[in-house]
Amino acid sequence: MNPPKARISLKYKEIDGGRKSLYLDYYSNGKRIRESLRLYLLPETSRKAKGENKAVMQKAMEIQHRRMDELTASEKEVEIETSLPDVPLAKAIKEYHTFILGRGDKSTAGNIMGMSRAVTAYRGEDVMLSDVDVSYCDGLVDFLRYDYHSVHGKMKMTTARSYIYLFSGALNMAVEKGYISRNPLFFVKIHDRITRERPQKQFLSVEEVRLLMETQCPVISRPQVKQAYLFSIFTGLIAYDIVNLKWKDLKTSPDGKLSVWCSSRKIFIPLSSNALRWLPDTTNHRGLIFKGLPKDTEINNILKLWQRKAGIEKRLNFSLARNTFAFLILYTGAEVATFCSLMGISSKTAKSYLVMVDHQPASMDEKLKCLQLD
Repeated sequence: MNPPKARISLKYKEIDGGRKSLYLDYYSNGKRIRESLRLYLLPETSRKAKGENKAVMQKAMEIQHRRMDELTASEKEVEIETSLPDVPLAKAIKEYHTFILGRGDKSTAGNIMGMSRAVTAYRGEDVMLSDVDVSYCDGLVDFLRYDYHSVHGKMKMTTARSYIYLFSGALNMAVEKGYISRNPLFFVKIHDRITRERPQKQFLSVEEVRLLMETQCPVISRPQVKQAYLFSIFTGLIAYDIVNLKWKDLKTSPDGKLSVWCSSRKIFIPLSSNALRWLPDTTNHRGLIFKGLPKDTEINNILKLWQRKAGIEKRLNFSLARNTFAFLILYTGAEVATFCSLMGISSKTAKSYLVMVDHQPASMDEKLKCLQLD
């Protein structure tokens, strides 16, 4: 008879440098929990590395056995007596901040300070780690989601989600230091309550594209800016592709149709009649297509002037141009597979673009006016 399978599995995942990050995988109250132990196995290239890995595994197994005892006690409603030091929550967060700052991650350290202010606003400055239980964490999630206002106003869900993960990181470190026996946040349902916000993608309408086409570039000596930007709108090429685009990147297929090579996505994009219209009129088809493009700062200044002259409120940049290309494709009624092929993206990534149109069938005249895909 085979021995029963462990209720809490000790697993690892491969990370950078050939290291392995250890974690516990188990279920509690019907919820699957993957608890990072912040313990790592090194590539066993030396006797020293093997010895260190052995010590790390021993520590990981001790945590695993402790979690088993806690899980069993929790299910049987038994309290496990412990003699843990009662440490202020603020101290645990500060130590976590110091640790992250010591790694040179100033951005995350700054976010931890923001999280600390939010946690203080929730229950004050005098909270002890012994007070941080499942009920406390459950309330904190709701507080960040619905009630907390920073100096910039109501908190975005993306920020609230980030703060919860940072708070969990501080509690994980408190477990490592022996301040608490377990992270209570692992037993709180979060993902259905605080979801990652995906800001709606901005794009130019068909009428706004027409306005740009009809409006002269305000800097007459830089016609390449208007040509390059409108070519981007009708091909979806990003700034990097546009700046480095060469005449040799244009290819003619056996059926006579012209396509452009998109180096950033390694695909060919068929050129519509609108796209062909904005290629420079020259007989010298060597080197860069949009010769004479200024530096990024000057391009942005020209786009800003052009935007105002055309009476468009949206800020012109190449991300907006690419989003407009996506909108034009979808507006013609293209299938998702065709859309993904032209954009050079996966069907999963396409979801954030599909909400730009309501998928109402458009007439053929509208489609032709929109993009004229050949």
